[in-house]
This record gives sequence, C-alpha cells and structure tokens, in this order.
Amino acid sequence: MLFVVASRYARALADVLRETGHEAEVLKELENFSAAYAESSELREVFETPVISPADKQKVLNAILSRLGSSEVTANFLRVLLAHYRMRLLPTVIVAFRKVVNQRLGIVEVEICHARQITAEERSRFADRFAELTGKKVILQFRRDESLLGGVLAQIGSITYDGSLKGSLERLRERLTAGWS
Repeated sequence: MLFVVASRYARALADVLRETGHEAEVLKELENFSAAYAESSELREVFETPVISPADKQKVLNAILSRLGSSEVTANFLRVLLAHYRMRLLPTVIVAFRKVVNQRLGIVEVEICHARQITAEERSRFADRFAELTGKKVILQFRRDESLLGGVLAQIGSITYDGSLKGSLERLRERLTAGWS
C-alpha cells in the first residue's frame, strides 16, 4: 500500500520534470535531503510530531532546503509531502521516482552480486552484455556477497540470471536426477 502511494507521488514529480531534463538533479537533491532526514532523529520528530504546527514545520523545511541549495521543484515537492503528512515515505518515493525516470529514459538497473572483486574490464563486459540483452542503457550496481562460492547473480527487476557456482551445481544436479524419476 505504501509503495502505491509513494509511486503516485513519484509519477507526479516525474510528470512535472518530463520536459525539463532535470530528473537526475532533482533525484540527487531528494537523496541529499533524505540522507539528512535519516541521520537526524530530531528532524524526523519535528516533521512527524502533530504538536508542532505546520507553519513551523515549513520553516524548518525551508531552512534545510536553503542550506542544501535545493531547486524550487525539489523544494515544492518536499513541501507537498510535508503538507500531506508523507515525509516518512520519502525513501520509498525516491526508489519509485528512480524507477519511473529510468523507465521513461529507457534505462534498466542491473544488480550484480559477485563472489570476488570484479575488474574494470569485467564491469565493462557486463554493461555491454546486459545492454545487448535488454536493448536498453544499463546502470550496473555491484554488491559483493561473501555467501557466493563463485560466479555472479544478476537481477533485473524480478528476473534473476544465476551464473553462480551454487546455481550451476544445482542445475547439474537437477539434470542428473531428472532421469531417475
């Protein structure tokens, strides 16, 4: 339910930015504000406590936005979230906004979990291969996973490509035991 609400806000923001080409800048500004928000329990308390008046909350928000040097679009968007008591949804809104923008720009995010360090050449080959596979520009996110014995797991949305040693052994086991049943 929360992701549905966050997605509505994200799509609305993406619609506002559609013609400007400033999606990346606004995303960075939202991430900067979200980091400040996540780090400060006092700030979260100010925005989430009903005892503090909406006008005082706006003053605090404006001061932070001024300090961060946020654009007017970002500032207005955060004011809307605050006015509708949705500030706690900001991290989810950011995830949804990134997805909407990437989809509109023909970009796909690929998360690659790896067992060992990946070289720059290997990263480039992954980028080329997934761009060819998806027909889209790719953004790769690499994460080292100590539980993998070898190989990689790649995830694009809900699709997982298992090139791990464990996955290969499991597929081999299934093929070998398929004849026994």
